[in-house]
Amino acid sequence: MKTFVSWRHVLAGLLLVGAAACKVEFPENAPYTCATDADCGGESFVCAALPNGGPRYCCKPEPVELCNRLDDDCDGEVDELDDAPCYTGPEGTRGVGACKDGVSVCASDLSTVCVGDVKPSVERCNQVDDDCDGQVDEDFDLQSDNFNCGACGVKCTAQQNCVEGHCQKRSELDCGNGIDDNLDGQTDCADRDDCDNQSCGAGCVCKNGRKTESDCGDGLDSDGDGNTDCADRDDCDNQSCGAGCLCVVGRKTETVCTLGTGDEDGDGKANCDDTDCAQKECGAGLTCHGAQCLEGSCANGVDDDGNGSTDCQDTNCAGLSCGNGCTCQGLAKTESNCTDGVDNDGDGNADCADSDCNFKYCVDGDVDSACYQGRCVENNCRDLVDNDRDGLVDCADSVDCPRGTTCTRLVNGNRVAGTCQTNKTCG
Repeated sequence: MKTFVSWRHVLAGLLLVGAAACKVEFPENAPYTCATDADCGGESFVCAALPNGGPRYCCKPEPVELCNRLDDDCDGEVDELDDAPCYTGPEGTRGVGACKDGVSVCASDLSTVCVGDVKPSVERCNQVDDDCDGQVDEDFDLQSDNFNCGACGVKCTAQQNCVEGHCQKRSELDCGNGIDDNLDGQTDCADRDDCDNQSCGAGCVCKNGRKTESDCGDGLDSDGDGNTDCADRDDCDNQSCGAGCLCVVGRKTETVCTLGTGDEDGDGKANCDDTDCAQKECGAGLTCHGAQCLEGSCANGVDDDGNGSTDCQDTNCAGLSCGNGCTCQGLAKTESNCTDGVDNDGDGNADCADSDCNFKYCVDGDVDSACYQGRCVENNCRDLVDNDRDGLVDCADSVDCPRGTTCTRLVNGNRVAGTCQTNKTCG
């Protein structure tokens, strides 16, 4: 590009122009006046004009206008960037909601800056996507927001609540001040329309028209009924009385029994020493047996209590589960579920085929079935039910209900007692 730097440069250049019509060679940075492009000698030079009818001069355009105080594109303007669009906000927000482009301009230090672009701002309730996330007013619940009730900008008064998008008067403003605030004849928790499930003070909540204890471990009679914490059974039974503590039948009980933890219920005994921890977990694979923390996981293949015996071989596992359908008995695994078709104790025999199941019911939910001599048998020949699920009912199941066994038959819809006959009927 060849152009002028100032008016003074242009005027000085006018003195250098010759009248001869010949090809002109331009020195670098020397301005020349002209009337048409032809006066500039070709080679892509054009005759450019200063703004407002100013002098014309020869200029060789560059493809892009730069911030360098020069007329790079030979349009008579210096450092104009043709309002090129720009955006400096976070990726993904350009053109979303209120976010829009600005224009690129040259700064005084010759850097390019973006002016006028709108970036994300805090979402306001104004029916505009201010934070440019594709949602409008998403941070406001118009159904319950006291400052934007039903619509943006609709404010409820201090005596109102926003309920389902409408400002409604809240009569009882304080449910624990002992005052009938709305003069309706009902004070505090007794004013159920206003105070049910509202606070009636520290550790107190209104429920069903009365004060109830809501903090059962603060040592205070928060509802003023004369009973404190767990002693307030109506409110605190089965509620937490603090970390590792539960109110049970009017008293604090220990719920965390792991060795090394504290006396959470404050009775002077911690962990397995506290009877509250009986048969509760006291560590990985361990259970409180009396005052000791012993084997409690009897199916993990680990000697959890380190006494040299593992799982059912440990006397501490007697009567405890050794897995689904399995119970430790006599230092061995025994089948305890005889209805699931699974060899639960891993001895190669399932259900009635396992001697552990003798005399135990063999059909889930039917106590009139029983394992006997390795098979599932009918144990009730009088109930008109196929108890062992072999497809034969009562006397028809002649192996289990032989001739002479007491049975029941139907006569005109009535049950009549009889005995099983050789023809497998009840007669």
